[in-house]
Amino acid sequence: MDIQAPIQSQSARFLVGDAKQKWGYVLLHPDQLVTVVSPTDIVGYLGGPAVFVGFGVPLFHLIGWLGVVIGALMGRQSADAYNKLQAIRRAAAEGDGVTVIPLDLITGARTTKSQGSGSFWELQTLVVTTADGTEYGFRGKMSNWQTYLASALAARGREVRATPADGMTVTPWAG
Repeated sequence: MDIQAPIQSQSARFLVGDAKQKWGYVLLHPDQLVTVVSPTDIVGYLGGPAVFVGFGVPLFHLIGWLGVVIGALMGRQSADAYNKLQAIRRAAAEGDGVTVIPLDLITGARTTKSQGSGSFWELQTLVVTTADGTEYGFRGKMSNWQTYLASALAARGREVRATPADGMTVTPWAG
Protein backbone atom coordinates (compact mmCIF):
# COMPACT_ATOMS: atom_id res chain seq x y z
CA MET A 1 0.00 0.00 0.00
CA ASP A 2 1.26 3.49 -0.80
CA ILE A 3 1.72 5.93 2.04
CA GLN A 4 -0.97 8.52 1.54
CA ALA A 5 -2.95 10.85 3.71
CA PRO A 6 -6.37 9.42 4.54
CA ILE A 7 -9.61 11.27 3.78
CA GLN A 8 -10.44 11.01 7.49
CA SER A 9 -8.71 9.53 10.52
CA GLN A 10 -9.69 9.03 14.13
CA SER A 11 -8.32 7.34 17.20
CA ALA A 12 -10.88 4.83 18.43
CA ARG A 13 -11.54 1.59 20.24
CA PHE A 14 -12.57 -1.07 17.78
CA LEU A 15 -13.73 -4.63 17.71
CA VAL A 16 -14.81 -7.30 15.27
CA GLY A 17 -17.71 -9.50 16.35
CA ASP A 18 -17.17 -10.64 19.94
CA ALA A 19 -13.39 -10.10 19.88
CA LYS A 20 -11.63 -8.12 22.61
CA GLN A 21 -11.68 -4.36 22.05
CA LYS A 22 -8.42 -2.82 20.90
CA TRP A 23 -7.17 0.76 20.75
CA GLY A 24 -5.86 2.26 17.59
CA TYR A 25 -6.59 4.43 14.59
CA VAL A 26 -9.25 4.18 11.91
CA LEU A 27 -8.18 5.54 8.53
CA LEU A 28 -10.59 6.16 5.64
CA HIS A 29 -8.97 6.08 2.20
CA PRO A 30 -10.78 6.52 -1.14
CA ASP A 31 -10.93 2.73 -1.63
CA GLN A 32 -10.66 1.19 1.83
CA LEU A 33 -11.17 1.54 5.55
CA VAL A 34 -8.06 0.60 7.53
CA THR A 35 -7.72 -0.10 11.25
CA VAL A 36 -4.32 0.05 12.91
CA VAL A 37 -3.89 -1.35 16.42
CA SER A 38 -1.53 0.95 18.30
CA PRO A 39 -1.04 2.46 21.74
CA THR A 40 -2.51 5.76 20.53
CA ASP A 41 -2.99 7.25 23.97
CA ILE A 42 0.45 6.40 25.38
CA VAL A 43 2.11 9.11 23.29
CA GLY A 44 -0.63 11.50 24.36
CA TYR A 45 -0.07 10.68 28.02
CA LEU A 46 3.72 10.97 27.78
CA GLY A 47 4.46 13.33 24.89
CA GLY A 48 1.55 15.67 25.47
CA PRO A 49 2.59 16.60 29.03
CA ALA A 50 6.20 17.06 27.88
CA VAL A 51 5.10 19.65 25.33
CA PHE A 52 2.76 21.15 27.92
CA VAL A 53 5.56 21.53 30.47
CA GLY A 54 7.94 22.86 27.82
CA PHE A 55 5.55 25.57 26.68
CA GLY A 56 2.90 25.94 29.38
CA VAL A 57 5.14 26.57 32.38
CA PRO A 58 7.27 29.33 30.77
CA LEU A 59 4.16 30.95 29.28
CA PHE A 60 2.41 30.88 32.67
CA HIS A 61 4.83 33.51 33.97
CA LEU A 62 4.17 35.67 30.91
CA ILE A 63 0.44 35.39 30.31
CA GLY A 64 -0.98 33.37 33.22
CA TRP A 65 -3.54 30.61 32.81
CA LEU A 66 -3.88 31.30 29.10
CA GLY A 67 -0.34 29.90 28.77
CA VAL A 68 -1.43 26.73 30.54
CA VAL A 69 -4.37 26.31 28.14
CA ILE A 70 -2.15 26.98 25.10
CA GLY A 71 0.45 24.48 26.36
CA ALA A 72 -2.19 21.80 26.97
CA LEU A 73 -3.70 22.28 23.50
CA MET A 74 -0.26 22.17 21.88
CA GLY A 75 0.54 18.94 23.76
CA ARG A 76 -2.70 17.30 22.67
CA GLN A 77 -2.33 18.37 19.04
CA SER A 78 1.32 17.31 18.79
CA ALA A 79 0.56 13.87 20.27
CA ASP A 80 -2.41 13.38 17.93
CA ALA A 81 -0.33 14.38 14.88
CA TYR A 82 2.42 11.93 15.86
CA ASN A 83 -0.10 9.10 16.42
CA LYS A 84 -1.76 9.74 13.07
CA LEU A 85 1.58 9.70 11.24
CA GLN A 86 2.58 6.42 12.91
CA ALA A 87 -0.78 4.84 12.04
CA ILE A 88 -0.43 5.86 8.37
CA ARG A 89 3.07 4.36 8.25
CA ARG A 90 1.96 1.11 9.91
CA ALA A 91 -1.02 0.86 7.56
CA ALA A 92 1.32 1.19 4.56
CA ALA A 93 3.49 -1.64 5.93
CA GLU A 94 0.36 -3.85 6.34
CA GLY A 95 1.88 -5.82 9.21
CA ASP A 96 0.40 -7.21 12.41
CA GLY A 97 -2.44 -5.19 13.83
CA VAL A 98 -3.55 -3.77 10.47
CA THR A 99 -6.97 -4.68 9.07
CA VAL A 100 -8.02 -3.55 5.60
CA ILE A 101 -11.72 -3.37 4.76
CA PRO A 102 -12.26 -2.66 1.04
CA LEU A 103 -15.08 -0.14 0.56
CA ASP A 104 -16.52 -2.36 -2.17
CA LEU A 105 -17.42 -4.95 0.52
CA ILE A 106 -19.34 -2.54 2.77
CA THR A 107 -23.11 -3.08 2.74
CA GLY A 108 -24.19 -0.81 5.59
CA ALA A 109 -23.28 1.38 8.52
CA ARG A 110 -24.99 2.83 11.56
CA THR A 111 -24.02 5.15 14.38
CA THR A 112 -25.09 4.69 17.98
CA LYS A 113 -24.60 7.19 20.78
CA SER A 114 -22.84 6.07 23.93
CA GLN A 115 -24.68 5.87 27.23
CA GLY A 116 -23.40 6.85 30.67
CA SER A 117 -20.00 8.55 30.89
CA GLY A 118 -19.45 8.05 27.14
CA SER A 119 -22.33 10.42 26.41
CA PHE A 120 -20.61 13.17 28.44
CA TRP A 121 -17.58 12.91 26.15
CA GLU A 122 -19.83 12.79 23.05
CA LEU A 123 -18.60 9.32 22.06
CA GLN A 124 -20.39 7.35 19.37
CA THR A 125 -19.95 3.88 17.91
CA LEU A 126 -19.84 3.50 14.15
CA VAL A 127 -20.75 -0.07 13.13
CA VAL A 128 -19.79 -1.03 9.57
CA THR A 129 -21.23 -4.23 8.04
CA THR A 130 -19.54 -6.06 5.17
CA ALA A 131 -20.99 -8.39 2.51
CA ASP A 132 -20.11 -11.51 4.53
CA GLY A 133 -22.08 -10.19 7.54
CA THR A 134 -19.06 -9.21 9.64
CA GLU A 135 -19.60 -6.14 11.81
CA TYR A 136 -16.73 -3.82 12.66
CA GLY A 137 -17.34 -1.40 15.53
CA PHE A 138 -15.40 1.84 16.05
CA ARG A 139 -15.96 3.80 19.27
CA GLY A 140 -14.74 7.37 19.60
CA LYS A 141 -15.75 10.81 18.36
CA MET A 142 -17.29 9.31 15.23
CA SER A 143 -20.15 11.79 14.72
CA ASN A 144 -19.40 12.75 11.08
CA TRP A 145 -17.92 9.45 9.96
CA GLN A 146 -21.09 8.21 8.31
CA THR A 147 -21.03 11.27 6.06
CA TYR A 148 -17.36 10.74 5.11
CA LEU A 149 -17.97 7.04 4.50
CA ALA A 150 -21.08 7.72 2.39
CA SER A 151 -19.15 10.25 0.29
CA ALA A 152 -16.29 7.81 -0.31
CA LEU A 153 -18.74 5.05 -1.26
CA ALA A 154 -20.66 7.36 -3.61
CA ALA A 155 -17.38 8.39 -5.25
CA ARG A 156 -16.84 4.69 -6.02
CA GLY A 157 -20.23 4.53 -7.74
CA ARG A 158 -22.13 2.88 -4.88
CA GLU A 159 -25.71 3.82 -4.10
CA VAL A 160 -26.08 4.85 -0.45
CA ARG A 161 -29.49 5.17 1.24
CA ALA A 162 -30.30 6.47 4.71
CA THR A 163 -32.18 4.16 7.08
CA PRO A 164 -34.62 5.21 9.83
CA ALA A 165 -32.33 3.79 12.55
CA ASP A 166 -29.57 6.43 12.07
CA GLY A 167 -27.78 4.29 9.53
CA MET A 168 -27.30 3.66 5.86
CA THR A 169 -27.49 0.79 3.42
CA VAL A 170 -25.22 0.39 0.45
CA THR A 171 -26.18 -1.44 -2.73
CA PRO A 172 -23.89 -4.36 -3.55
CA TRP A 173 -21.09 -3.57 -5.92
CA ALA A 174 -22.00 -4.73 -9.40
CA GLY A 175 -18.48 -4.82 -10.88
